Amino acid sequence: MALIVATERLGRPGAESGWLERAGIVQKRGRYPTSPDQPTATCHLQPADNQNALCGYQWEGLTAVPGQPEWSELDDWLRCDRCDALLTA
Repeated sequence: MALIVATERLGRPGAESGWLERAGIVQKRGRYPTSPDQPTATCHLQPADNQNALCGYQWEGLTAVPGQPEWSELDDWLRCDRCDALLTA
């Protein structure tokens, strides 16, 4: 089964964002223009674009990581522990 590597958000808010976004209090977009190819939050595994992650994280809050890296290419601290455990179970 091919799984989608998705993240809770991508990049960092830049000057176009308000102070609430830059402080991390609110998130208005799924992807920010500054370093959008680098995940900055927990990554999950989804069976399909409009399905919840293996761990149950809601699909509406996820966006696919550009370039679709392999799960094993992500640093451990970026991987969802539950998705990781379910993948290897």
